[in-house]
Amino acid sequence: MTGGLPLHRAVEEYLSKGRARFHMPGHKGEGPWLRWDITEVEGCDSLYQPQGAILELERWLSSLYGSRWTLLSAGGATLCIQAMLALSCPPGKKLVAGRGLHRSAVNAMALLDLEPVWIYPDQSAGPWFAGRYTPQAVEAALDACPEAAAVYLTSPDYFGVISDLAGVAQVCRRRGVPLLVDNAHGAHLKFLPPQLGLRHPLDCGASLCSDSLHKTMPAMTGGALLQVGEEGFLAQAKGRMALFGSTSPSYPILLSCERAAEYAASGRAQRDFGRVASLFARLEALCRQRGLPIPEGPRDPARLSVAFGAQGWTPKGFGAHLRRYGVEPEYLSRTACVLMATGFNRPEEFARLERALVNLPGGQAAPPPSQQLPRLERACSIRQATFSPWEEIPVGAAAGRVAGEECSPCPPGAPVVMPGERLDGGAAELLAACGVQTLRVLAE
Repeated sequence: MTGGLPLHRAVEEYLSKGRARFHMPGHKGEGPWLRWDITEVEGCDSLYQPQGAILELERWLSSLYGSRWTLLSAGGATLCIQAMLALSCPPGKKLVAGRGLHRSAVNAMALLDLEPVWIYPDQSAGPWFAGRYTPQAVEAALDACPEAAAVYLTSPDYFGVISDLAGVAQVCRRRGVPLLVDNAHGAHLKFLPPQLGLRHPLDCGASLCSDSLHKTMPAMTGGALLQVGEEGFLAQAKGRMALFGSTSPSYPILLSCERAAEYAASGRAQRDFGRVASLFARLEALCRQRGLPIPEGPRDPARLSVAFGAQGWTPKGFGAHLRRYGVEPEYLSRTACVLMATGFNRPEEFARLERALVNLPGGQAAPPPSQQLPRLERACSIRQATFSPWEEIPVGAAAGRVAGEECSPCPPGAPVVMPGERLDGGAAELLAACGVQTLRVLAE
């Protein structure tokens, strides 16, 4: 049963010996789901110093993704993002970064004392969604900041919008800086049918990228991968993962990553995502017919993002309608909904979603909101703001004050305001519209 799965084989061999567990964890394997929850005992390898089964599993994952090496994470893409930034950016340096990044990257910048030079998405995804980061925007930012240590982008974004990473990678190579990609929502891109024309960041030329296996592949929450695309990062990669990672990695999570590898290697992933893409393409056409925009241009075919606000629906109303048909969405923003699917969604579930869309009452056309992210004055560094004394005030009184924290409606976790930025009235209004009531600001 586990002959082709090195970590499963190692743990199963340990379990078969029936040893008295005078080691962590405290449950000693008693209880549902706990038998396989072990620690780094003899024969089961060590996550940050692998020599056996984990090393073999990482080699297998590397061959599947075509990386220089692939490192396992039981701490989600957050750990991978922390390691990427630590590998590529010495403390105190600047980096070019897409403003729509995840809060985990902002927190890592605070720890590493990095200064971001922001670039902003274009409008190519249409008026209801944030757009893409272009090679031209990256080139301009590097012209303005030639000392930048790296370029850091998120693609796909939470709504599935995919940027031109191949074009950006060409710019980065010419300028001699690494391209780091938060690919948390795109671990499956490697296993899409080739005719869809979408590629994993490694195949586009990324130097480093993070993949959340648990988001789109059959792995447990917290299962992720750090993908190394450049030889020069290999020597320190494990050390940087260990710097931020837990010394008690979850074996059930690691084992689930191995199952995801088996799923990909078997060809099932490509077959299943081809089916999902076909089903969602039909639902996209239905949405357009109903006056519900979806993102324009390259996008994740396994994610259906629907701008219900175009028909005057509120998130509460649209969510209630979906749930009446037994559908639970991934996310409801102020104006759009995200629905994620994999081969593990049953045909009947797609049928429910189709019925919900077919029977959605007609609404009244409404204009799109501004998708512009705030462009605020930086009063101090992210690190200084994060570790300075703060006070909590109503968001309505925050204009003119300096943010002491990043403020990210989560999901999707993209900060509206960054630590160290001075808020203006527009930013305060946007936070209030996102449901934020109070904000930490630097004490006066």
